[in-house]
Amino acid sequence: MWTRRACCLLTVLALGQGVAWSPGVAAAAPTAPVAGASSSLSAAADTWGPVHRFERNVSGRLVVDSRGVTTVVWTSLASWPHTIKLASRAATGGWGPVRTLGVGSAPVIAADSHGTLTVAWTRDRSGFTTGVWSARKPAGKAWSRPSHVSVDQPLTGAVYGAADLDVAMSPQGASLVSWVWGKGTTRSPYRIQAAYRPAVGSWGPVVAVTPPANSLAPLVAFGPQGRAWVAWERTPSDGPTSVKARSRGPDGAWSATHRVAVGNLGGLGVSRQGKVSIALRDRVAIRVVVGPRADGTWPAATRLTAPHTRIDEWSFATNPAGAAIVAYAGASDRVFVVRRTVAGAWTSTQQIGEPPGSLWVLTASIDARGDLFVAWGAYGLWARYRPVGSGWHGVTTVQPDAGVDVLEAADSRMTPHGDAVLLYEQEERALRARVLSPGS
Repeated sequence: MWTRRACCLLTVLALGQGVAWSPGVAAAAPTAPVAGASSSLSAAADTWGPVHRFERNVSGRLVVDSRGVTTVVWTSLASWPHTIKLASRAATGGWGPVRTLGVGSAPVIAADSHGTLTVAWTRDRSGFTTGVWSARKPAGKAWSRPSHVSVDQPLTGAVYGAADLDVAMSPQGASLVSWVWGKGTTRSPYRIQAAYRPAVGSWGPVVAVTPPANSLAPLVAFGPQGRAWVAWERTPSDGPTSVKARSRGPDGAWSATHRVAVGNLGGLGVSRQGKVSIALRDRVAIRVVVGPRADGTWPAATRLTAPHTRIDEWSFATNPAGAAIVAYAGASDRVFVVRRTVAGAWTSTQQIGEPPGSLWVLTASIDARGDLFVAWGAYGLWARYRPVGSGWHGVTTVQPDAGVDVLEAADSRMTPHGDAVLLYEQEERALRARVLSPGS
């Protein structure tokens, strides 16, 4: 799933709202899931809007800016070479025309607090390694021409180039894009690179975030005062996979690299108070680490799942106030959630869904107020919504289970008005989006 089952770009949504993080409250250990447990149901009726279809057999990314405008970007397969296309939905509803940004594939997208958008993608040029390109749209203005961000090399058998991009924007409009570079061979091991663009100006030089040492899966996020974070996985030849992190200060200086914890990276978020949350999964548990300490080191991770819990799919999201949600599918594909309050305490585990069959996609999101949304499915797709300070609404059907054409990916974001935008990909069908308007 997109962003490794995490809504990591939520740090760019609805910035400057919500309740302040309280760092002095320790996270409480959650209780084990209870089979059949459920939350109180609201009598409110949640309403799904019409299905909006993009191109067939494509993957996409989405972002919702602080004005409530949704933008979806995807790789168009309608021509060769492939192109980057996008479309936006106004806060009041209604999708606009499709726009082509340039040649390339695998786009990622971010927004700042004013509605400025940055899209980054990869592009293959004859005779060169795969490069990174970007376009920008200031709020109320036209899209820029694509900019070449990476430093490409003559193509050889030992070097591939850039892949697995992630991008974030600060509230003030600065951008940071990071990617994996290399081919995963002895002559060209994977490493993480990044580039920074100020709110006014052009992209700066490429920075080697890591040495060539089997580093993968970067995620990026901005905190307050313009500090940007990059987290990634590293798998040494003689040990388990671990998550590491490094930050770029507003003065351009990069911090030292610190090891966060053992596991595979699944999410990254930064509160407006500068607290960084990193979600990861090891062989037996989902854990979240909140840090760093003053010396740059990271405290022990909080374990959110019971011992010996099977975890097939999971999703992690935070909001600027420091609240968070972890949703996961455990035994028998039942859907569970664990929430973190703005005070920093984790709730007990709660079962919110039990699909009639297998579960292959799962996405969770949270808005600035703390409203929650979770969607899950395999052939059909279901969802639940929880307003802040209330119980979970009843299960709604996004699309019924037809038993054919498996769902391949899903992602979600919340609008400033509390609506939930769901983007989902299903084999042999068009990329689709729907908007849920919650009942009061």
